[in-house]
Formats: sequence, C-alpha cells, structure tokens
Amino acid sequence: MTTKFLVAAGLLAGFATPATAATLLLENGSEASFAAPAGTVIDFDSAIPASFTPSYNGASVVNGDLNGQYAQPAFSNGSDYLAVSQGGSATLTSTGLGYQSLSFFIGSIDTFNTVEVLSTTGELIASYAGSAFTSTPDGNQTLATTNRRVTITREATDALIGGVRFLSDGPALEVDNVVFAVPEPSTWALMPLGFGMVGTATRYRRRSQQVVYG
Repeated sequence: MTTKFLVAAGLLAGFATPATAATLLLENGSEASFAAPAGTVIDFDSAIPASFTPSYNGASVVNGDLNGQYAQPAFSNGSDYLAVSQGGSATLTSTGLGYQSLSFFIGSIDTFNTVEVLSTTGELIASYAGSAFTSTPDGNQTLATTNRRVTITREATDALIGGVRFLSDGPALEVDNVVFAVPEPSTWALMPLGFGMVGTATRYRRRSQQVVYG
C-alpha cells in the first residue's frame, strides 16, 4: 500500500517561496506511483509534447546506471529518464496554457537536488530542496522514501504553472514521468460554487463583526 503525505510546502525545511505556499503530495516509491497520472505527460521515452520546450544544460536523457554519475530511479520500468549532472539544469517550459498542478517521479533524492516551479511567464512560483520531499534525503537508490512521486498543486492566489526547472549541486538528480495537469471538467464546474461559498462566508464574518463603544 502506498503511503501518502500531504503537507503545506511553506512549513518544510529547505523550502523557500516568493509567492504563496503551494501544496505537496508525496507518495512513496512503488510501481503505481512511478506510473504517470493523467495529464500532459513527458516520459522521456518519446518526443517531448509540442506544447513544451526543453532546455538542457549539463543534463541528458539516459537509461540504466552509470556508476558515480546517475542511477535509474527505483521502481522504474527500465525506461529512459532525465538525469541532471552536478552543476547542471533541465527546464521544461509550456508554450501553451498554464496548469494547476505538476507531478514527477524523482529518484534517489538528495539534499543537493532542487526543483523550481515556474509560471507561464517564466517567473519563480516556488523552489524546493530535496529535504522538502523526504526526511532522509541521503540519495538512497532503493528505498521507497527516497524514490517518490511528488505532486505540487498551486494555490488559488499563485500564478498558473507554466514550467519546471530541475537543478543539482551534486551527481545527480534523476526524474521521470513528469506530468502537467488541470482539473477535470467536473471539478472546474464546481470551482465557481466553491469560490462563491468562500466569498459569502467572508462577507458574513465581516457583517458579524461589531464595534462597541463604551
């Protein structure tokens, strides 16, 4: 059974954000969590979707292990994945609409790994160190807790997600099955209702406040 952890990103060590705190959903490594969820999938086995532009600097699509350089993420199906070398970076930028959430499977999580969530204009929404994804970011290549699917969902006040940048100050950052997603149509239909309820509750609280002068 996959263990899931839902945490407020702004409360985690090693996390800094220039905007409001997004929400993290962390799933322990397994065959199920490695598989890509619904959305626009970048699996590195086929061409990058036309709606995205990749930019690699000291990063490449690889397969298998290279001792001391990179390692296949645990629970992988043996497919190609993206490896970011020490001092390198890899950016995936949307050329289309913005997204509500970003999900990816990251292998052998280390303290020197960094993930930056970008807006549709390339501005930084949030930045996460490896310690945001696990309490033991020691690069273990087999444990479920250091090989995880991470899902980042923007808050309503954040900009729409338009890209992601993976960086590493050590060898290496490995990631696969990156997914950008928007809510299902039924979820979109409920959103105005939810916002309306929040607005009504806020107005009610404001009307309920009374100032008494002695």
